[in-house]
This record gives sequence, C-alpha cells and structure tokens, in this order.
Amino acid sequence: MTTKTSWCSLLRPSLQRRTEKLKYQTQRWIPLQTCSLFFKELEKRRRVEDAYKSAMNELKKKSHYGGPDYEEGPNSLINEDEFFDAVEAALDRQDKIEEQSEKVRIPRLTPVPPGDVYSSIGTHRFAAKPHSHSSSLSSVELVSASDDIHRFSTQVEEMVQNHMTYSLQDVGGDANWQLVIEEGEMKVYRREVEENGIVLDPLKATHAVKGVTGHELCHYFWDTAVRMDWETTIENFNVVETLSDNAVIVYQTHKRVWPASQRDVLYLSAIRKILATNENDPDTWLVCNFSVDHDNALPTNRCVRAKINVAMICQTLVSPPEGDKEISRDNILCKITYVANVNPGGWAPATVLRAVAKREYPKFLKRFTSFVQEKTAGKPILF
Repeated sequence: MTTKTSWCSLLRPSLQRRTEKLKYQTQRWIPLQTCSLFFKELEKRRRVEDAYKSAMNELKKKSHYGGPDYEEGPNSLINEDEFFDAVEAALDRQDKIEEQSEKVRIPRLTPVPPGDVYSSIGTHRFAAKPHSHSSSLSSVELVSASDDIHRFSTQVEEMVQNHMTYSLQDVGGDANWQLVIEEGEMKVYRREVEENGIVLDPLKATHAVKGVTGHELCHYFWDTAVRMDWETTIENFNVVETLSDNAVIVYQTHKRVWPASQRDVLYLSAIRKILATNENDPDTWLVCNFSVDHDNALPTNRCVRAKINVAMICQTLVSPPEGDKEISRDNILCKITYVANVNPGGWAPATVLRAVAKREYPKFLKRFTSFVQEKTAGKPILF
C-alpha cells in the first residue's frame, strides 16, 4: 500500500505537467500586437456608439425646434447664443453652396449687339440705345430728372438730394461711426442705433474698383434683368410696376435663414446721373432704393416686411493715357459709396443682426463688383 501510494505520488507531477502542456497546446494564444489592435477596435467602436447616441440626442432636440416657440418671435424659447449659432451655421452652408456654384459657373460675357451705335464726345464714348429698364442707358439720357415724371417723382428727388448731401460725407473721423471692416480699398462703417428694441444701424461702405465706370456699376446694380446673376440672398422677385424708363417698383423675398423669419421687401428703385457743379469734380451716378407701398404687393403673414433706404453712389476717375492713346479700362477707377438704412422688423436679437451685417455686406460688395468687372471685360467703356 505504501509502495503503491509512493508510486502514485511520483507519477502525479508528471501527469500534471502533461495535462498542462496539452491544455497549453489546445489554447488559442493572441500575440501582444494583435491584442493591442483588438483594444483599439473596441475603443473605436465605443467612440462611434457615443457619437451615434449624441447625434440621436441632437436630432431629438431639433425635432422640438421645429415649432414656432423655437423660431424668431416675441416668445421664442431659443436663447440668443443658440439663435446666433443656428444662423451662423445656416450662413456657412449657404457659403459652401455658393462656392460650389462659382466653381461650375461659366462666365457669361454678353457680346455687344451689332445694332449699338457709338458716338465720340471728346475722349469719352456714350452708347446710344433705345429706352428700356433692362438695357444699358446713355449718360445723356439721365442728366435731366424732369424727363422722369411719375407719382413718386417728388420722393425720388428728395432721396437723391439727401444722399448727395449727406451720404458722401466722410465719416472716418466721426466718433459715432465705428470702422467694423477694412479689407484693402474697402472700408465698412456702422453707427449703432436701436429703436423699441429693433436694430436700425445705418451702414456705410466705401470702395474703389479698377476697370469699370460709375455708370456701369450703377446700371448693373439697378438692372433687374441681371439681378439673380449676382444677388445670392434673394429667393425670388418681380417688377410690380414700371414707373418710367429709369424707375421701377420691385418686390422680393429673401432666402430664409433659420431660426430667423423670412423677410420680404417692396421698394422703388431709381437710377440717376448727377452732373458735377465744379469742372474739377467727376459726375456722379446714383441708384436709390427705398421702401414704398403698393396694392399689388401687400404684406403677408408668411414674411416679415423689412423697410429699406439704400443708395449706391459711384464716381469715375480717369487717369489720362500716354500720348494720343485712347482711354482703356486700365485708365479708369470707380469710387463707390454704399449706404444702407434697414429696419428688419421682427424680433431677431441685436447681436445676431449686427454679426450678420458685418459678415454679409463686405461679401456683397466684393461679389457685385467682381460681377461687373466680368460683365464689362472686353466691352467698350460706358461713361
């Protein structure tokens, strides 16, 4: 018994080692590197799941924002920071869409029709064309405002005189005006004004553009036929009434930027040439747009009706070419003064309105002036 027991005790360690060896051989061992990749995959999966949960939670929140309580209004539940972030995100998306459109857009340089007649007056050329609010206008045709008679004539003349008197004044040294943007030749000023909680900040921008005239800039700013080629904020528009060859009433709706309400505007747009009183000063071209009422475009509940008083004022400076060479586009420079007084109506926060204005006005000026340079390239100069 003792001998048998001792033999068993001797054999047990050997059997145990063989059993452990067999167990070791049948197990699937994972190398250290593979183990590390495994844990990385686990961590990646965890992050994806967390991101999914976060996205679902945000989606649930936004479903609540679909109601009127989470849009612009007197009792809106969305706070100012959320409102600002939402508007900024919407504008960023619009910018990306515009950038993609610009990449695929083919420049449309309209050729001069063969029926155009050009007559030389000194060193300048003037295009003589039939009267039409959607065609180029001759400088001679717009010298006298007495030819532009309609029921709003008195209001137009008052607006023109006010802009010529006050809008061209330098505000650079005025403490009431803040310089909010300066990019090259462009400067944008703002004067902060609020009335009954509504931001009414007057805005003034100055710019200088080479290769185009004041007549050309004002023509394209006023011409409704090309409005949608450069104005990216408009959803749709139509000419409500043509008052004369030089004045129209326009109704337009602007693209909505959630959570702000959609805006529309009804305004009279008139174009003028103002002859200089001093021979050393340049003539001035001006387009003034100001709000009016019209029975064919009454306010609706779908949009907040904004009120505007806007002017594009342009003066052409010519650098005489050498010798007897004809004036080319390399010899011309247009000084631009753009003023805007806008009452947006509604209940959008002041910080949001000011941030949007600071962002959008410089973009508008650069986009519009580039458009005019593109449209006039290679064409006879329209002084």
